[in-house]
Amino acid sequence: MLKKVCICLMMGAIALTSAACVDKGDEKSSNTVTQNTAHEKKSEDIYKSIFKNSLFFGDSITEGISYQELIDDTNVIADAGKVTVMAIEEDVVKVVEKNPEHIFMSFGINDLLMPMDLEGNPIDNPVEYSNDNYSKLVQKVKEKLPNVKIHILSVTPVTEKALQEFPQYKHINEYNAKLKELAKAEKVEYIDLSPIFDKNTDLHDEDGVHFKADYYTQLLDLLKTSVK
Repeated sequence: MLKKVCICLMMGAIALTSAACVDKGDEKSSNTVTQNTAHEKKSEDIYKSIFKNSLFFGDSITEGISYQELIDDTNVIADAGKVTVMAIEEDVVKVVEKNPEHIFMSFGINDLLMPMDLEGNPIDNPVEYSNDNYSKLVQKVKEKLPNVKIHILSVTPVTEKALQEFPQYKHINEYNAKLKELAKAEKVEYIDLSPIFDKNTDLHDEDGVHFKADYYTQLLDLLKTSVK
């Protein structure tokens, strides 16, 4: 019972993520209507082909790939509000069942907002707490899928508006530095997504955390070199 209460409190603290996910659902309908030219269809088919043996594993930002219909839904395991400690408990079995060649992991934007762990204890250092769980998640996946190639994506930046609303996001750069060290220690690839934002300044959705459709084509273009 205590664990369920803690989960509810934790999810309440990251309600922004869940709410934004609903907005993305509306975006899916819009994109389905507008993405009907031959050129766009060809691009979608190319992404689906490139990432047919890949799995995108993460939170609502990762879930957004599904809404754009750029890759098959079966290549995505992601949920709004997902954090690493919950992914360890709930999702590794699903990942193993997919048996992908590549896994692109994207967690952290919610972990930084966690006020307490699953036992109800306050989290003094969310960066360290999340990094420890991220390490356990990577290790558990590697144990079950020893031949899979894991790629850890950097946590994406937020806008100044989002930072003012959720000051915990000030730790994103620190968290990414830890993820880079983690990737090196676990001998997996760390992918820095900052080049996407260096070239594009209008990718964020209204909440300042999630993204417009253009972000996902930029993302897949960057990631495709990792599967060749």
